[in-house]
Order: sequence, then C-alpha cells, then structure tokens
Amino acid sequence: MINEAVTLKLYKEGMVVYLNNKLSFDELKTQVTEKFRKSESFFNGLTLKVGFKGSNELSKEQYDELIDAISAVLNCKAVLWENPHPVDEQSDTKMPEHLSGEQLADKAFRLNLEDEFTKFYTKTIRSGQLLESEGNIVVIGDVNPGAELVAAGNIVVMGTVKGTVHAGAKGNREAIVTAFNLSPTQLRIADVITRSPDDDEIHGLAPEIAYIKDDRIFIEEFLQKRK
Repeated sequence: MINEAVTLKLYKEGMVVYLNNKLSFDELKTQVTEKFRKSESFFNGLTLKVGFKGSNELSKEQYDELIDAISAVLNCKAVLWENPHPVDEQSDTKMPEHLSGEQLADKAFRLNLEDEFTKFYTKTIRSGQLLESEGNIVVIGDVNPGAELVAAGNIVVMGTVKGTVHAGAKGNREAIVTAFNLSPTQLRIADVITRSPDDDEIHGLAPEIAYIKDDRIFIEEFLQKRK
C-alpha cells in the first residue's frame, strides 16, 4: 500500500508515520529522521503525538528510539501515540516536504508575536464561532467553514483554514495570514479581499502565506528562512 519507505500524515489527533516493513530498523530510523528533518521549522517547540503504522515487528524500545530521534531533529517534545486510529482518515493532510528553503528571504515578513498582544487557541474553531483580537491570533488546530477570525495583526493557523479570516482588520496592510493549508471561504487583509478558487485546487505540501503586494493578495508557500 505504501510505495515510499516512510510516509508522514498529519491528523487532528497527531502525526502518523507509515513504515515500510521490508526495511531494517536502522534503515527505517534513517528514513524517519530525514523525513522529519525537512519539517523541523514547522514543529519547533511544540508537543507532537506520533503514532506508527505498517510495521508490527518493532519492539517498545525501538519505538522509543524513534520517538527520541524525532524529538531531537524537530527540537520538540514527541510522545508515542499507541495504536493510532485517526478519527477522520479521509481528511488527512500530508506533511510538508520542503520547509528548509529560503524562497521568502527577500521579503520583510516577520511574525512579530512578541511585539503586540497575541491570543492563542489550542483547538479547532468550528462553524459559528468568531474569534477577535486587537493583536495577533494563533490557532493550533483548524478553522472550519462558517468560522471567522478577525485580528488587527497577523493570523497564524497550525492547520487548515476553510472559514473566513481577516488580518490587519484596522488597516494594517503589512499583516499576513499563514496556515498549513489556506482554503478560506474569504480571506481579507486590511481592505483587500480574495476568495478560494471554485475548483478546490490542490495545495502544495508546505505551509502557505498570504500577503498584500501591489493592491492584491498573493498566496504562496511559506518556506521559513533558517537563522
């Protein structure tokens, strides 16, 4: 079922690592480490629940060794998700594969979350909910259709945006919106508005950023510059 040695998929409950059981443990560990290394900027500092599928022959010690390797490479706290059974496997999202580039290095985008008030939400924002902030909004979860975020500053979503988002609500055209997957019903920055395509296009496997340039909103992959 799995052609690659290791496949990563992100669900609401955590990460599932699909392993090719034809490889030795040392080969699997190398492949897992390299896969997660490409996404180290995305999970830096977070707690990540990680489960494994596709190999029933690994020992508890080997799973612990993989968890330790993931924690080290991501600079985060990875914890073992035993017997992972994601609630909604049909709405899974593949991990970003290209987070190490510097494509936006020439742009002056910064998520200056320390400079102004920031509201943090660690759950999915559901239809009918409205979140507002005089500063920034950070959501660790999804923004479902029918939900709305309004921030005077930036909006950062560690998940998929399918609702309505309005950054720079008081006229700040330097504000940005960034998310794992930007598919909003409506996206607005300051006084500029855009909508998702009607054909529900497939997005790239990397976080995306929306910003204003030449009085238009552009959305592209957000490949964070390394320090």
